Amino acid sequence: MLKKLSLAALVAMGSMSVASATDLSSAIKGVDLKGALRIRLYNENPKDSGSYNKWRTNAAFIFAVPVSEDLKLVDRISTETYVKNGTTGKGADTVNSDVKDNVLFAKYSKDGLTVLAGKIPVATPITDTDLFGPPSHGAGALATYKVTDSLTLAGAFVDALVATDPVTVGANNTYAAAAIFNSDIADAQLWFFNVNNTIDSDIVFSADIKALEESGVALHVDYAQASLATDNKNKNDNTQKYYNVSASFKKDAFCAKLGYAATGKDGGVVALDVDSKLSAVAATHQKYSIINTADNDMIYAKLGFQVDPKTSVYAAYTTIDKSYDDDKTKGGADEVEVGGAYKYTKKFTLSAYYSILSDDTNGDNNEFRAEAQYKF
Repeated sequence: MLKKLSLAALVAMGSMSVASATDLSSAIKGVDLKGALRIRLYNENPKDSGSYNKWRTNAAFIFAVPVSEDLKLVDRISTETYVKNGTTGKGADTVNSDVKDNVLFAKYSKDGLTVLAGKIPVATPITDTDLFGPPSHGAGALATYKVTDSLTLAGAFVDALVATDPVTVGANNTYAAAAIFNSDIADAQLWFFNVNNTIDSDIVFSADIKALEESGVALHVDYAQASLATDNKNKNDNTQKYYNVSASFKKDAFCAKLGYAATGKDGGVVALDVDSKLSAVAATHQKYSIINTADNDMIYAKLGFQVDPKTSVYAAYTTIDKSYDDDKTKGGADEVEVGGAYKYTKKFTLSAYYSILSDDTNGDNNEFRAEAQYKF
């Protein structure tokens, strides 16, 4: 009798589930889907060892499900495959990652107020915002409020921030506050960060000067000053400073950029991720940041040309901590890179570059990368 009742109950429950289920075509109405698909092939040719290939494929899908006019639920799903085939005799080293649900949060927007709560992406000048990364994320809340057309205030609390490199935040809480200013002359941001047991204070200022845009000139300035917590692993509670300034020029099919970055002598953590907007400033791909180093400087430059509406080419150069008094280097690096891109469609782009790196610390390496990317 029990088996018959259980079977009957299961049938009834199944019927109820089918009856209450939402038709797929109805469920996806109004859902906003964004994301990208990317395929990369690398060929690495280190000076002191054999060359090898790397394959990396990524997919990211972001679903925004409307709950009401002011409220959405946002989910991000991604996957990555990494294959490395070298000359060590060990064969191929293959990693096929599982599908990951990186973020899931509620987004509320009304009357100038926007609030993200749940497992949220953390988009700041010192964290990674790369779509494929995945971006730096954690459990918490982030809010912005548009005070005027020119001023927006922001604040965030994040528990267990992850996807940061090289700094591991772990279970420590992260706090942030910001003022964001926009005008016809300049766009500027002022941020304050605190990470328990890691960073006592990190003050970041960034500005884009637009006053000369009509002549094709744009200026950018970054300044950061951070002090580590006294109980951090590095046992370094000195104050570290970071500067970055650049000027860019665009005229018809030509564009150019020249920049200079420098760090203070004390050393310490200024950015949580090396791929953050504050950190990744040079146009080359093997050497592009010095932000968390001590007593270092970097000069970087890029020259580009738009061949036609679909095709562009460029050449870039980066030099780090180079001694100009003689021919000897002081733990520095030089990188020369040439590359280009072809916009096959509005959403699909093919690109490639070849980079020659001379690195006194980590060794020389020539790198080739080809990429196919589709954004939607």
